[in-house]
Amino acid sequence: MAGLDDAIRAARSKASAWENMARSKEERERQEQAEAQALLAEAVGRLRPFGTEAFIRVKPVMFFGDYTGPDGQRYRQVSQQRCWKLAHISGRREIDGKLGDEWMESPILLLEDGTAGRFWLDPGLRPGRDGKYVSSTAPDPLNERSFIEARGGFLDQLKRHLADAIVSYERASH
Repeated sequence: MAGLDDAIRAARSKASAWENMARSKEERERQEQAEAQALLAEAVGRLRPFGTEAFIRVKPVMFFGDYTGPDGQRYRQVSQQRCWKLAHISGRREIDGKLGDEWMESPILLLEDGTAGRFWLDPGLRPGRDGKYVSSTAPDPLNERSFIEARGGFLDQLKRHLADAIVSYERASH
């Protein structure tokens, strides 16, 4: 009778298999993110001649601000970048693990610096300006849950959205 030796060997083998799977998953995710960054950078180059939209990041201030919220809170612009809309969606934002009550516009935007994400726009900020996306929060980074589509992997979906956006902006310019 082998005692615990067989069980220990089996447990070690199982633990090694889990560690290998976790390392493989992390490597796949790193490669996917690197490819996504390359796609986003290429798309910015192709979209640069088109569109006039801008993403404006704001923060609350006490007195003088560029924007006023529906509750009277003032906001000052802290940054602005050109952007292009990859997908138009809305939803309820998850904050601290809980879904908020308010439905918000949350388009997926590609910024000129090559970053992209789901941007939760502050509803009711005034003055509203056409072609300006205004938010006081950081975007949710792109991942496989960013898109509503169930078909294809994250990179396939990202490629489709980038290609659709490029064609849409090209056609709008003519």
